[in-house]
Amino acid sequence: MNPWLMGLLAAAVSALAGAGATSWWDVGPEQDELGIELSADAELPDDAEDAEERPWLGRQTPLAIDVVHPLAALEDQEIEAIALNNPEALGSMSVGAPNRGALINSVQLPDSPFWQKVDPDHAWGTRESIEFVQYAITRVNEQFSGSPALYVGDFSARGGGKLKPHKSHQSGRDVDLGYYYSDDSPWYRRAHAGNLDRARTWALLETLITETRVEYVFMDRGVQPLLKEYALAQGEDPGWLSLVFDGSPGRKDAIVRHRWGHATHMHVRFENPTAELTARRSFPWIQKARLAAAKAQRSKPGALRRQRR
Repeated sequence: MNPWLMGLLAAAVSALAGAGATSWWDVGPEQDELGIELSADAELPDDAEDAEERPWLGRQTPLAIDVVHPLAALEDQEIEAIALNNPEALGSMSVGAPNRGALINSVQLPDSPFWQKVDPDHAWGTRESIEFVQYAITRVNEQFSGSPALYVGDFSARGGGKLKPHKSHQSGRDVDLGYYYSDDSPWYRRAHAGNLDRARTWALLETLITETRVEYVFMDRGVQPLLKEYALAQGEDPGWLSLVFDGSPGRKDAIVRHRWGHATHMHVRFENPTAELTARRSFPWIQKARLAAAKAQRSKPGALRRQRR
């Protein structure tokens, strides 16, 4: 990387002035040349509407505070230069919608005694999503020593895109997390009153929704009351819990929402202020570089001969 580009990147990372995390979303939806919709609020077809701001969550940790985007101090032409010459320097990018998107500069969940990856090939996410999951599981282990390793299911494929059998999991912001059990239940075992470790599972869920950037959680309605009952017994505010869980008829803004098929695990979707905004500002040039590379590859001697076979 030449000194000029290094200077640009240093300016980006150290930017303390400029637009906040939400300012880049002022532009309308766009489409890239592959038809990926670059939309801020795209959602799974059958999902409830996204919640509005939730000041009642009381987010206070460094993982959840508002951020100044690392590219805020750079002009478009400066970002273009980095994107075309050293795209890895821009960091993780969550491109498009979770159910029609891609993942650039992904990060793999590392190994740890605190969790067990179900499929390492599908354990790729944005840096933010990976760090949120690491933080929440580690916090459980700090509160409860000797906790069993938590099963961590699919994030995304390394480059994002379709990941069967999921409708989403395409842009590094979704992850399937197991429940903690009071016995040695394996991955994908249905949770119920007889086997759910309510203390550890509530600690995990509470940390996720109060100390990271969770957009929402899918959890079966048969599991939700078990955790709510435990939280009430621990002195949690009933009014606050009524906003967390979707037990109130007609409410669409609860963070924890019922979806069939989530009695064996919870599906967590994160907000990624940095990865999403980086994608919006950088993707046109990332795509340009990729198309140019593909064109160059097709024009190489031998490549043409292979195409003619």
